[in-house]
Amino acid sequence: MVKFEIDQRVIFSMNGSCYCGRVTAKSPRLRRVVTDSGKRFMVPVTKLRASPDRALLLETRLDRSLRSSRAHGPMMQQWLHTFGVEAHYERMHTIDDFRHFLKQEGRRPATRYIHIMGHGHSNLGRGNAVLQLTFGRVRLLDHLDVFAELNGKIIIFSCCEIGADRSALESIKQASGASAIIAYRTPVNDWYTNLVEVMLYERLVNTHMTPRCAVELVADAIRSLGVRTDFAKTRMPVLVCI
Repeated sequence: MVKFEIDQRVIFSMNGSCYCGRVTAKSPRLRRVVTDSGKRFMVPVTKLRASPDRALLLETRLDRSLRSSRAHGPMMQQWLHTFGVEAHYERMHTIDDFRHFLKQEGRRPATRYIHIMGHGHSNLGRGNAVLQLTFGRVRLLDHLDVFAELNGKIIIFSCCEIGADRSALESIKQASGASAIIAYRTPVNDWYTNLVEVMLYERLVNTHMTPRCAVELVADAIRSLGVRTDFAKTRMPVLVCI
């Protein structure tokens, strides 16, 4: 019989809805579970199933050349595997691709992280953050429906400048029900995002830190090491959490 120990990730159904979360206390026949969306339930052991920690990695083409092999998703997939996280990786090229993968994979209860890799821009003014896909630019506020029903997820935008548009991030968080939105305020190098995101996942996966605390700790560590992106000309944090 599976014991479902404290800190183990589990999945269960309650009142017609499916939830995924972490065991935080136990009695002989019950387990207290805190879900990814922050709800707390006392669940009979017989209703619980073990659940993997899962991430959805979505990457658009990073270079215009169709011959380019520049990609970060497969490397991040391998890093997440070392942390015990199942990572589902897909290439997306259009807004329809984006919508399809978030609906089919992102909404699954076991998916805790949604990691979006591509080019971003926010220099067009408040509320105008843009995600550059392979075929076309997407103003995020025009497509909030894409992010619907991502309750309790942690959404990471591995894109330049998206984090500078707080209004857009707050709207995405409200529309999606996500527990946190993490993004970069400034232009960033490929190597910088790789370093930051590995450190970020280590804290998110291996501790009980909130996403905000994890982002602040990683930012402090990067600053202490003297690591700077080539493009940042500010003392304000490069990485933000909403």
